[in-house]
Amino acid sequence: MEEKYPLVTIITPSFNHARYLQNTVESVVNQTYPNIEYIIIDDGSSDNSHEIIKKIAKKYTFIKYILYDENKGHIRINEGVQLAKGDFISILSSDDWYLPTKIEMQMKLFDSLDQNYGVVYSAGFRYYEDTKEMLEPATNKMMRNGEILKNLLTEPFFIYPISPIIRKECLLRYPFSEGFRAEGEAIYFKIAMKYKFDYVQEPLVVMRDHSGNTGKDLYRMHEDNIKIRLDLFSLADFPNQYRGIAKKNLAYTYFFNGWQMIRNYKDFLNGWKNMKIGASYNSNYYFNFRFFAALILLMCNKIKLQLSVN
Repeated sequence: MEEKYPLVTIITPSFNHARYLQNTVESVVNQTYPNIEYIIIDDGSSDNSHEIIKKIAKKYTFIKYILYDENKGHIRINEGVQLAKGDFISILSSDDWYLPTKIEMQMKLFDSLDQNYGVVYSAGFRYYEDTKEMLEPATNKMMRNGEILKNLLTEPFFIYPISPIIRKECLLRYPFSEGFRAEGEAIYFKIAMKYKFDYVQEPLVVMRDHSGNTGKDLYRMHEDNIKIRLDLFSLADFPNQYRGIAKKNLAYTYFFNGWQMIRNYKDFLNGWKNMKIGASYNSNYYFNFRFFAALILLMCNKIKLQLSVN
C-alpha cells in the first residue's frame, strides 16, 4: 500500500439497540489502528437510539451519524459506503463489538496482499446474553482463502458476518440489494465472484446472541435466503461452471430449512412443502432419512387431527 495507514471507514447500521450502542462505539474508539472514520446510520429505531447516538457523538466528535424515521434494512449501508472517505470498509452491527486490534491486524494482512484480494475476515466469538458465556463458534475451525465462492456454495462454511474489512470498490460494484431486509453475510457470495479472500485466524470480533437477533426468525430468513440465492445465480458475473453447484445449494436451503420448520416449530405442512421442493432440485434428498421422517411425522399429524375432529 502507498499509505502507511490507509483510512478505514467503519459503518454501524443501528436499529433498536440503544442498550448496546455505548459498548459498540467504545469498541471502535479503542481500536489500536490510528486512521479510522466512523459512521452510524440509525434505520428508524423506535427506542431511544437517536438520543443515545446524539449523546455519544457529543462525546466523540469524530463520529458522523444519520438518523432516519423509516426502517429500510441493510440497504442503508449503501449510503454509508457512498459517504465513506476510506478505501476500506468495516461493517459493525449495533449490538456487536470489535476487539481492540481488529482493524490493525487485518490491515497488516491487507498490506501483504495484491489488488485481487477484496476481503480480509477473521474468526470471532459469540456472546450469549442469557448465560454470559463467550464461546468460539464452529465457523472458526473452517476458514478458507483465495477464491472461495465454491467453498461458500458447497461447504458448511461462511464468513463470520461482522469480521471482514472490505475494499470499498467491492461494495460499490456489489452493493446491498433492495428488496431484502437482511442480506447479511450473503453479500460476500457476490464479492467472491470476482475477488479473493484471506483471513486472520485469531478471533477479532464478538457477536451478541440475544432474543432479538434477526437470524432467529427462521421464516423470514428462509424467504430472504431463497430470494438472495436466486438473485445471486441470475447475476451476469456468476460463473457458468458453478451453475450445477448453485442448483444443489438451492436444494440444500429448501430441504434443511423445511426440516427445521418441522423439527423446531411442528409446522408439518410448510416444512414438508419446502423439503419436497429441495428434493425436486436434488433427487438425492428423496433418500435422505429426514425426508422419510418428515413424511411419517406429517402422516401422524394428519391422523391426530382427524381423530381430534371425530
